Amino acid sequence: MKKAFILLLVASFTFSGCEKITSLFEKDKNNDPNSIGGETTIPINTPGNTIGLGYIKFGNNSYDAKESIKVIKNDKGLTTFEVKAEIPKGTELENLINRIPVNIKDASGNINTTFNVKITSEGIQDFFNKDSKPHTLVKYDANVGDTYKITKSDGKTITRTVTQKSTTDDFPYGFYYIKTITVEQDSRIPGIKKFEFKANHKYGLVFMRIYMEDGSTVESYVYTTND
Repeated sequence: MKKAFILLLVASFTFSGCEKITSLFEKDKNNDPNSIGGETTIPINTPGNTIGLGYIKFGNNSYDAKESIKVIKNDKGLTTFEVKAEIPKGTELENLINRIPVNIKDASGNINTTFNVKITSEGIQDFFNKDSKPHTLVKYDANVGDTYKITKSDGKTITRTVTQKSTTDDFPYGFYYIKTITVEQDSRIPGIKKFEFKANHKYGLVFMRIYMEDGSTVESYVYTTND
């Protein structure tokens, strides 16, 4: 969960998939909400692919992290991203990141780390929990009300719930409007109410937002070079 918190705070990487008609065998295999099948050779997984972000907006303030995000490895869908970013000094964003009890920064205090995620044409899955269990972020054939849950070794459950699925191109994304699936995740982190992800079957993860308990939000658009 702490690593997932890091992911959202620094908006450090994104994922993308493409449409594919799955076989009956694949559908049966993936009745488990935390099982992801599908094609693994997709544009976002190509080593050398780079990712871009919009400005990170914290409340009424916007920050440019001057990020460098690229794919350095793809092992059958298990994709490794290298993430480097500058954290604006003396800001509420820096204060929030400084609360994270893991080392993701270099000697200069900037982000310098790597993350592994499973990305396929069927959806996105991460391992950002204390037990490194596979946890679905989104499946592109999801319906409103679908849930992706894992129970950790401490007995606590993390729940992600599909709360919206577009039927028209209604979400602004660069020069386009696109369909999205919205997934919300509960939070037990002091000061944070919940997390929100928006994903698209073509572009993958396209937007992230953190809802703070004081009513403010932290958010960023996410763009992939290869789609």
